[in-house]
Amino acid sequence: MEFFAFYLPQYHPIPENDAIYGKGFTEWDNVRRARPLFPGHYQPHVPHKMVGYYDLRNEKFLCYQHDLAYSYGITGFCYYYYNFSGTTLLEQPLRLIRNNTSIKNRYCLCWAHPGWYDNRVGPQAIFVRQHYSQGHARQLFAQIRTYLEDERYLTINGRPCFLIWAPERNPLMRVYAETLKEESLRGGFNELFLAGVEAYGPTSPEDFCFDAMVEFAPNWRPENHVSLPDEKPVRIDYEKTLQFMLHKAIPPYPRIRCTFPGWDNTPRRGMSGIACTGTSPGAFAQALRFLIHYTQKTLPPSLQYIFLNAWNEWGEGCHLEPDAKHGTAYMNIVKKAASLGR
Repeated sequence: MEFFAFYLPQYHPIPENDAIYGKGFTEWDNVRRARPLFPGHYQPHVPHKMVGYYDLRNEKFLCYQHDLAYSYGITGFCYYYYNFSGTTLLEQPLRLIRNNTSIKNRYCLCWAHPGWYDNRVGPQAIFVRQHYSQGHARQLFAQIRTYLEDERYLTINGRPCFLIWAPERNPLMRVYAETLKEESLRGGFNELFLAGVEAYGPTSPEDFCFDAMVEFAPNWRPENHVSLPDEKPVRIDYEKTLQFMLHKAIPPYPRIRCTFPGWDNTPRRGMSGIACTGTSPGAFAQALRFLIHYTQKTLPPSLQYIFLNAWNEWGEGCHLEPDAKHGTAYMNIVKKAASLGR
């Protein structure tokens, strides 16, 4: 069994963000200016001095960061991959990782395909648009090929694994799936193993010509809210959310499970955000033990993976990376769980 953590390759400026948020903007700007918005609200999250407010263009830090994760049982990363009609954004860290063979962690890519919008305004304020087409599907494969060729890239039964975020939000998803698989065979690979990320609820992989689904955590359920309907930001109970997720019915398709140490995207979205209350390392540890047992009992040997959301989503209060409050507590839990999953 292996633990793969979702990984945000941001934390370095790019022209597209500069144009909207100001020159030099990174997610750290949101993290630094976060403030408590209700009694007991844990904000801001301050990175522990062992990582600090890093810049992912620093190859030396990338090596340190990946070695840190590996030493705590996170032997794999799932990097968000941003490709908009052939234009890639936030790819510089991924290229550095791809080209540095001293990094041991295995990895896969997750195509985060929806357009980008200004978080201060809302979904109507799109500043990077996605245009879907079969031609782009072919181009997409050509652009990810360099990663698939890496011996560290995750394969399942010899097939390179490629994740796609919320596939139901791509109106041409079946066309993309069929084209990507055809291109992989034409390119000398085994057929791609396509897995959709269930970001907004259960979705059958058969709907999109996929092979499996990956659960996303958390699930946002109204019955787990602890805020009133008109209160902002929305607050959800962490332990209730975990329990709901752990005891979902087993679906009639392969679903790789996922859990999370917490969630709070108010640094990014302010009063329009969602924050978990009652987070604790103990509850996270219990959830991880449950998922190990579930995975061992339910999934075939080729799918003995657990995904963790996330390694470094600091703007969403969702990080295994150490902070000033908890230190390495969450990483220690993963390390112990990794020994149980062997």
